[in-house]
Amino acid sequence: MTLSDILRPVSSTMKAVFALGFIASGFTLLAPIAVTQLSHSALAGNLTATSVWFWLAMIVLGFVASHLIATGATGHAHMVESKFRYDLRSRIARHMGRLPLGWHTSEASGRVRTIISEDVTKIHTIIAHTGTDLGHAVGTILLGSIYLFTLSWQYALVVVGWLVVSIVVFSLAMLTNPTTSMEVFNEAEKDLTASTIELADGIATVKAFGMSGSLFQRFSDALDRYTNASYAWMKGPGKPMAVMMALISPAGMLVPILVGAWALVGAGIVEPILIVPFLLVGVTLPSGLANVVPLMHLVERGKDAAESIGALLAEPALPEAAEPRTIPEGARADIVFENVSFRYAPDAPWALREIDARFPADRVTAVVGPSGSGKSTLVKLIARFWDVDEGRVLLSGVPITELASSDLLSRLTIVLQDGGLLTDTVEANIRLGRPLATREQVEAAAHRARIDGRIRELPDGYDSVIGTGGVHFSGGEAQRIALARAFLTGSEVLLLDEATAQADPHSERQIQEALGTLAAGRTTIVIAHRLATIVDADQILVLDSGRIVESGTHAELLTRGGTYAAMWEAQQ
Repeated sequence: MTLSDILRPVSSTMKAVFALGFIASGFTLLAPIAVTQLSHSALAGNLTATSVWFWLAMIVLGFVASHLIATGATGHAHMVESKFRYDLRSRIARHMGRLPLGWHTSEASGRVRTIISEDVTKIHTIIAHTGTDLGHAVGTILLGSIYLFTLSWQYALVVVGWLVVSIVVFSLAMLTNPTTSMEVFNEAEKDLTASTIELADGIATVKAFGMSGSLFQRFSDALDRYTNASYAWMKGPGKPMAVMMALISPAGMLVPILVGAWALVGAGIVEPILIVPFLLVGVTLPSGLANVVPLMHLVERGKDAAESIGALLAEPALPEAAEPRTIPEGARADIVFENVSFRYAPDAPWALREIDARFPADRVTAVVGPSGSGKSTLVKLIARFWDVDEGRVLLSGVPITELASSDLLSRLTIVLQDGGLLTDTVEANIRLGRPLATREQVEAAAHRARIDGRIRELPDGYDSVIGTGGVHFSGGEAQRIALARAFLTGSEVLLLDEATAQADPHSERQIQEALGTLAAGRTTIVIAHRLATIVDADQILVLDSGRIVESGTHAELLTRGGTYAAMWEAQQ
């Protein structure tokens, strides 16, 4: 996606404010024209009160009209840009909502935050200022040059020629400097932003290792690349830009004006009185251009931002069935894997291979195995974090790819290892399980999750905002808040990814009590590391290297003396 594609919805507005900026530049010429006319009349000796008041009115009109038009155009552009930015961020958010859940687990949060907050903001200046500034610059140069040529084409040729030569020299110099320096700078800036966010998120871990971890090293490397890219830009495109800015500055424009006056007045080609309008107009002739030159850098950054936004919007959404099927009312929530194989990338090794399994409704199935055996992957395939490469997954006899994703997720409750707490009130965090739940229902769910007492100890109870004012929860407490959400959902399927992994013994006991209540009447699938927590499971699947190597109850698996028995022995 290009910058023009991004800006297409506001292209008409940008054209309109360009025209208004052009018109505003015309009104700014009224002041020097008025001064010139007053000077002529004064020298000719025919200056009257009427003409003085008329030209003074023209000066006031020029300043007021120019200001009002430019301000109005810029204000309108800002309002349009504000809505555009809202719409673009909403579009990105909607698209992210359609992406597979697995995309969110694998994508760097720093990149996503940069796109939503910074890349979208980079387009602000292009919409809000470029049209007016560019229109004013073009109008000032074009209309000002026409006015000067009507006074003296020879004198105007000197002044305008200086401006044209400066721009041509700058353009040639830019052609000799590869644009890659700007691209490298933009890329380095993005990397630094992402690394800064990553460092801020992981600062506690980094400090624990004396700032010597790989996280700080990545930040340091990103900072070095950004610094080097900045120097490279200043040595490359920065030099000709600085030279041109000096040549077209008011002081720089005095050179052709004064030299031209000395030569042309001395030769008798122009009258000395013409120096006045050339000073007034000639000095300000490139003023608009001086504002446009910095915009070139912003446009380049906007192009880079548009590419990042386009890349995100091009991420393939989770495929949805053209005519989604529905699960019959009252159907048992059995989950079946039929010869399922999955890998994270076409050239990656198989994460799961030839999985055939049935997870009975109203029963608890535990999934165990060594780290990296595919436990979490198997459970996440049920929620369509990703789609399988081979085989299929069925819920109540219906392939999950034929269900609307919203329908599928409404039938699942997922409790991950970290609890997934948001920076919001405790009540709002629990209510994620059912947005329309009442306070009484929220409190009842928290009570069933064995976390109500802890919440009431907080300064503002259920209205306390997590992450602020010292309101923090341990890993086990966060898990119990997540379980409170699950109590609110009433879904048929419960997916637990090592729900007690971060819990202390006290929290683990309370979580187990809550899980016992929560699992009743649901199809429950539990990923467990501590085998003692799943000895009462109705079925245990043992994974190793992406394959099911054993299945049965706790007692049956111990009797066989296989992988599960060895794992059990190792934990005793």
